[in-house]
Amino acid sequence: MARRTVWLVTGVVVGAASSLYAERKLRRTLEVAQARLQPDALVVEVGRTARQAASSTGGRVREAVATARLEKRRREDELWSVFATAPDGRLPDEVSGRAPVDPPSVDTSGAPVHPPTRRARRAARRSPSHLGN
Repeated sequence: MARRTVWLVTGVVVGAASSLYAERKLRRTLEVAQARLQPDALVVEVGRTARQAASSTGGRVREAVATARLEKRRREDELWSVFATAPDGRLPDEVSGRAPVDPPSVDTSGAPVHPPTRRARRAARRSPSHLGN
């Protein structure tokens, strides 16, 4: 019988201690959450997050610009090397075997003639009824 009493008392003590520990832990967590949700704390948190985002975005943009410059230089060197190796003044299209692109047509004033736009083609298809006659 003494054993049962010892185990009963041990269980009550452990249960009470764990309940008190859980209550304190919960109370501290709620206090921390309440402090973080105060308007001043929210402003500070949002400001810190915005600063972090701005600094990391600036770094990513600088990295992208640097990569673009390197790629542009590489491609430009590649194109110049093709052009420089063209013998006897031939165009790079002739060297690569591709068909050259036809130059744009020129009207009597010397200005280039561009193909009609979609709007101009639509207007040409309309009947004169839209003019009110």
